[in-house]
Amino acid sequence: MKISNANISQEKINKLADNSPSDVMTIWEKIKDWFGFSQEKKVLTLIHNIYFSQETTVLEKNRDFFHLKKLAGEQYRNNFQYELNNNNIDYCIDFNGEIIKSSSDVTPLVNAIKNELNLNLKNYSSEELGEFINNSYKLSTLSNDDNDFGEKFSAFRKILTECLNDEDSSLDNQRFDSNAFDAKESFNDKYDYLKENSKKYLVNIDTEQLVKNIYDSTESHSYEKLREQVENDISRYDLKFNGEKISDIALLENKLKPLNNQDTMIIFELLNQGIFPIIKNSFEEYEHIASMYSPFTGKTSVNIEKKDNSYIITVNNKKEITDCDIEKVSQLSDSILNEFDHNSMNLYIKNFVDSPITREKVDTALAKYQNEIMNRMSDKIGDKFNYKQNRFLLLEESINIKFEFNPDLMKKLTILPNESKVEYSLLKS
Repeated sequence: MKISNANISQEKINKLADNSPSDVMTIWEKIKDWFGFSQEKKVLTLIHNIYFSQETTVLEKNRDFFHLKKLAGEQYRNNFQYELNNNNIDYCIDFNGEIIKSSSDVTPLVNAIKNELNLNLKNYSSEELGEFINNSYKLSTLSNDDNDFGEKFSAFRKILTECLNDEDSSLDNQRFDSNAFDAKESFNDKYDYLKENSKKYLVNIDTEQLVKNIYDSTESHSYEKLREQVENDISRYDLKFNGEKISDIALLENKLKPLNNQDTMIIFELLNQGIFPIIKNSFEEYEHIASMYSPFTGKTSVNIEKKDNSYIITVNNKKEITDCDIEKVSQLSDSILNEFDHNSMNLYIKNFVDSPITREKVDTALAKYQNEIMNRMSDKIGDKFNYKQNRFLLLEESINIKFEFNPDLMKKLTILPNESKVEYSLLKS
């Protein structure tokens, strides 16, 4: 049985129930009437994680405590409360005046929020931190049904307001300013300013999905069509085969002569510009922002190394700002995505889009946000949350994927994950 991302068997449940007097089962006996009978295993697991496990982190305790509270009948949920005392957070169950409590250091929770939202809670009072945790609870536990959406929507916007207030009050927070950028005179000074005021992000590739998508694309084309695409693209990038520059499709075909047409088609699929949308459609999860593109100068290189019967193919595409691009940055800055866009969009997708995440689901969820905002008065958030998707450009991006193709193997095409990377940069906000 899988509960809260952990597998638990009936045998383990029985062991939890066999502990000493103040054990999991004792708590369950006191509060079992607050839950449905069918929830016993879930509740026992959560109680164990919160009140008995030495391995549970405060992040996991926080998640499991709110899950436990959500499982309780509505009339009993106020019996589950947390208290903030200096640097500790106490998770309390009030059973007829008897308090069952577990304490943890709140610092890891504060640090996790800093990493996820770039929001510094260290100077918050206990009351302010409690209010933030309450909104986080609503955001993570309320459903996306119409009945809950309004309350969940409000909790989301309160968290965004906290993030914006933190940005406004932070004196040492570096962010991109177009006036400061324009004041720089040389390319090097402007580019150094961009590097200081931008942030890089990595994206995880689902290698199995990428291989599948490549095969699916190959099957939808004829040999002649793929050959034509490579012939058109080959002059646009730097292609080398065992160190020799290849600029002619006939020369490339000659190098691939040991392969049959079907295998050559797989190689061709990797060598045309269509490979980059395929890669962006093969992330471990749909990445709304990473799926966008940089408008700046792109450079593509492909290196093929033949070793025995294997072909090691490294496909690289970089979009980076060059001397001829630098003046476009100010012109396009209103359309370039920023750090707040990344954090706020990820928070919205995480809480308002059910898995598996797809582009269609994200677009539907953002449309629902827009419909809700039309019924409310404008405030300081406005389109700082990029729900209208007015900002749609990456600053710079880099795709580097290393493939291995061996026609003699069952799995002919594989990806070397440790030597493959997709990253992009956004402006600091």
